[in-house]
Amino acid sequence: MYNDRVYDVHSLGMDVYDKVVLSNSPSLGGIAVAIHLDGKRLSFARVGDSNWRHVSVIRGDSFADCVYHHGRFFVVTMEGLLKSWDLSGLHGPKKKTIIAEDDGDFSDVITRYLVSTPWGHLLQVRVILDTDQENRVKVEIDRCDLKSRKMVALSPSKALRGLAVFLGQNSPCFLPINKFPELRPNCIYFTTPRLRNDSTFMRHYNQWSGAKVYDMNKKTLEPAFPSGGGNFGTMYPSEIWFTPSL
Repeated sequence: MYNDRVYDVHSLGMDVYDKVVLSNSPSLGGIAVAIHLDGKRLSFARVGDSNWRHVSVIRGDSFADCVYHHGRFFVVTMEGLLKSWDLSGLHGPKKKTIIAEDDGDFSDVITRYLVSTPWGHLLQVRVILDTDQENRVKVEIDRCDLKSRKMVALSPSKALRGLAVFLGQNSPCFLPINKFPELRPNCIYFTTPRLRNDSTFMRHYNQWSGAKVYDMNKKTLEPAFPSGGGNFGTMYPSEIWFTPSL
């Protein structure tokens, strides 16, 4: 319940929370950060806490993604602003603004992701409307230079270094092609992004439903495997990536 309202299962992902990010395994202690209330609020809780505490509220924009990287939580907004929080201290959250201005592409941005790479870089993945493409989608990857506080554009080969990347509403995952030969190098495997109830999206991006694979070299978006899709799939995605415990 929230404000005396009872939410059904579908509403949880549309009205209550968008994404939850962990600093590490709950068994080791740690912190969870949640993007919720239609991307307008950021809250956190430590293992053992009985309630969530607000970190930030945003107006006129919305939080697109969050990732834990080098001891801090980094959050990017739909307009491209980037901030980080240190939530480990005893005296409350410590915020740092990395990028304070939008990148000029936000009007065409479908969604954004933040990715912490195995080689230590923080990447931003932007999914952009591109009507010149058959699938109307273009994906660009930038490296977040935390020292200069700028985004540095990367070529497909340098961005992913020949790996396959899985992105969605759970934690990102990099997989080497030599160990998983059925995957494709320099490709991003997407599940349908968490979407607001936006008629503009429904008109332009209906082909992005279910799980998709984007080839950074060919700039193509294809189904990763057969899916029900349709309008229902774009608004209430059921697909997520998961890593089995072996």
